[in-house]
Amino acid sequence: MTVSFRASTLRPALSLPTPEVAPGASPAPRARRTQEERSATTRERLLDATIASLVELGYVGTSTTAVCARAGLSRGAQLHHYPTKAELVIAAVAHLAKRRASELAREAPAGGGADERLARALDAIWASFSGPLFAAALELWIAARSDAELRANLVRFERQVGRAMRALFAELAGADRARAREFAAVLELTFHVMRGMALQRILRDDDTERRRLFELWKRLVSEFLAGAQPEEQS
Repeated sequence: MTVSFRASTLRPALSLPTPEVAPGASPAPRARRTQEERSATTRERLLDATIASLVELGYVGTSTTAVCARAGLSRGAQLHHYPTKAELVIAAVAHLAKRRASELAREAPAGGGADERLARALDAIWASFSGPLFAAALELWIAARSDAELRANLVRFERQVGRAMRALFAELAGADRARAREFAAVLELTFHVMRGMALQRILRDDDTERRRLFELWKRLVSEFLAGAQPEEQS
């Protein structure tokens, strides 16, 4: 499963078609949106604009002023929802991570044997390491090395994402494999392998060798989990 989209496709607002009105008829009055609906739209525009900026310009090149201009919103609107740059960029990556997790869960086909489901689960997780989510997160990891506020926010975010990804992977892989002893450790090691392979992609465009190594990793994981004893329930 390969899922990718360019930062330029992240639009700050949803464009809806104008309803057709019969000649001589008055258009139906629009339902007034609630304050919460307007706030949600504002947040989404800010977060999508932030992700697009992180992917295109990096963390250093992403300023709150530029994000507001990209989103077509005032600086006051940004400060109301996200008072600092650190809060804004973390919220943006969390927003994209949640969206990608929903897409992965929705796109993953059901059924199949244990090995087939495990392979699809690994493919689904790998897709998250080859698109805007990884690019944006990488910018934050690098910047967090010398930014204490960003690092504190990022550590909390990574813990939340880790728990969510483990739950999603267990669901996609199926109960047979998820019950295996060392399942959590194998998944954590898989994340490390995928991060390294994704970093290599920055310098090497040819995916042939990387794909071969990833298929090898999938076989190793499948063989290990297939032979592992079930985790003892406490």
